[in-house]
Amino acid sequence: MKRISKKLIGLAVFIGVIILWAIGSKVVKNSLFLPTPKETLDAVILMYKTGALWKHLYSTFMRVTIAICITGVISIPLGMAIAWYKPVNIIVNPIIKALRYIPVTAFSPIMVLLLGIDEQMKISFLVIATTFSFLPTVIQTCMDDSNERLKETAYTMGFSYTRTLLHVLIPYLTPSLLKSFITLYGVGWTFVIIAETTNTQYGLGHLMYIGSARGRTDTVFAAIVIIIVVSFLFDKIANYIINKKFSWRYKNED
Repeated sequence: MKRISKKLIGLAVFIGVIILWAIGSKVVKNSLFLPTPKETLDAVILMYKTGALWKHLYSTFMRVTIAICITGVISIPLGMAIAWYKPVNIIVNPIIKALRYIPVTAFSPIMVLLLGIDEQMKISFLVIATTFSFLPTVIQTCMDDSNERLKETAYTMGFSYTRTLLHVLIPYLTPSLLKSFITLYGVGWTFVIIAETTNTQYGLGHLMYIGSARGRTDTVFAAIVIIIVVSFLFDKIANYIINKKFSWRYKNED
């Protein structure tokens, strides 16, 4: 019953947003500022018919995916080292805490100066943006109190530190890290819009930038709707797979 109620509430909220959007567009009466839901849908359909939709979506999705995979390779071992090894924590953690106060968007012009305006710059900027979000999550997950109880239990069973790490802690943390990794796509979708405003032929951020410059607000809203729908579906499907794969951890989730 709870699952059905949540879905009904979600559906009601979605319909309510569409209704408010439609009312707002009627009040404004100017599609340059607020296009109607129908105008936005027509823009999506037009992109679909011309094939531009898949080119823009594929380009953006691949940029985000490549960046967060690099972020995962960097953040997971570094986060574990900071959480579980005191010397590393003492040296690295203060630096990470200080860097968190720097606005991520400030790195965009720096990346342009250092790497130019090609694809390498976009990926590097996204790696920095997502690492700032993911690394603290990895550290917090690894330093959870329940991990200490697992370690104590493993030690009482005669496990060595290495065996405890490889056969107890890492398997236990894997589902949580995977869920955080999937959530990281949302961060990537946010900052890729900034990265794709420079020297890009395809991408949803590029589409929004060009649409805004040409006064095609319906195209801008179409790109936003595409991002929301794709992000929602990807998140639901990925989390469903994780829940099924690690059913011992998420028995009450679908």
